[in-house]
Amino acid sequence: MDKIQLRSEQLVLNAILTEPTCIHKVMARVSLDMFELPMHKTIFENILKLYLDQQPINLISVYKSIQQDKSIYSKTAVVEISNIHSMFSPQERSELESAIVILTAESIRHEHIELGNTIIKEATLDTYDPKKTLEIIQSHISDNKYKALVNKKEFTNEDLLAELDKRMADAASHQGVSGIETGYKRFDIVTSGMQPTNLIIVAARPAMGKTQYALGIIRHASIKNNKKGLFISCEMDEVQVMKRIIAVDSGIPGYHIKRGNLHASEVMKYEKARQRIIESNLRIVAGSFTITDVLSLIYKMKHSEGLDYVVVDYIQKITSPGAQNRTNEVGDVSRRLKDLANELKIPIVALAQLSRAVEHRNDKKPMLSDLRESGDIEQDADIVMFLYRAGYYMDINERQNNPLADDGYAIIAKHRDGELEDIQLKFDSSIPAWKNPDDRDEYNEVYVQQQIKPNYDFDWDKPFG
Repeated sequence: MDKIQLRSEQLVLNAILTEPTCIHKVMARVSLDMFELPMHKTIFENILKLYLDQQPINLISVYKSIQQDKSIYSKTAVVEISNIHSMFSPQERSELESAIVILTAESIRHEHIELGNTIIKEATLDTYDPKKTLEIIQSHISDNKYKALVNKKEFTNEDLLAELDKRMADAASHQGVSGIETGYKRFDIVTSGMQPTNLIIVAARPAMGKTQYALGIIRHASIKNNKKGLFISCEMDEVQVMKRIIAVDSGIPGYHIKRGNLHASEVMKYEKARQRIIESNLRIVAGSFTITDVLSLIYKMKHSEGLDYVVVDYIQKITSPGAQNRTNEVGDVSRRLKDLANELKIPIVALAQLSRAVEHRNDKKPMLSDLRESGDIEQDADIVMFLYRAGYYMDINERQNNPLADDGYAIIAKHRDGELEDIQLKFDSSIPAWKNPDDRDEYNEVYVQQQIKPNYDFDWDKPFG
């Protein structure tokens, strides 16, 4: 153990024992595993115990706590605490900030050395598995316990008010929308768009149109407004996703694209949509994912290319190895997506399935309790929205003849920063795509040729004169 590490440990403990006002600052940034010397660990462990029990922390209280400790280092800790208490002058205690930084850096160094040794050990095995090694690295990146400490920024009230002023100005210049517009007009007004740090859950029964709703967001945000978006699909491959996106963007029925049988009027629409998608800032990734895979993908794109928002389809398909049961697994996925949205300051839209409970009620309107497999989703989300359309519960004949079959709703059931509302939408099942009720039919616009005014001065005797 080098002298700088030793002195930093001693200084931190001295500051806690002699300057009670600094205790909260230290506890917010220092953890037990940052101490290398066993007797220092014992001292800090007892300080932490008193802190969590809301007991006074001073030389006497910590001394008594250590005396009751049964650990093998308690006797040496009792001697050490007396030495530490009188070790530093008030001037030296002003170096507390530097000592905390050194402890943090040294702990990260030791963690990286341990990670490096683990990777070397894995790489030299006869049964070397590159996927396992990659998972170790990805897990370290996503679960690093010191990441929050290293990346944490301090903001003054002036900084926060300046950011609020900016958001207000953005909202005022965009009809009240300061976040990323989804294209669903009423949703954007109610929520002011997709806000940084928000976890937005879009939930519905299977085949209700969750993916199509998400693709509508992608169409408006990335294809029309060039926002950098990442679509992570756990259900379809990349080409299937692209087929659906081009249908939503062009208005061509999906089954025409699937069969490769476009009408003459659809060929130009397809080519224009194709070019818009090529020029857009949209990335599509598909497959089976653990939560570590998902976090790694998002980190990579954010730091290499930039990223404005993410859509995950869907949350219950993502696994979290090590979870005790399915409920804990889904809860872990939602919590870590919310933590990532906070860290990267981007909105994350996660699709979710509802349980079958809704099918057994006369009123099929979804409720928060219908969220499948985990109430943690509701707790972690900033916005929970349900998709509902009456046509879903109609038979084929009734759906074709009932004018209400295309009516749908985006039901905002939870909104951490605003009001709740049942937002009316239309569902075009031929594409399929969700639309605003008042949208003009932009897919099938009729261009009327301008009227040619007769030339009353035309002289038949001099047609070219």
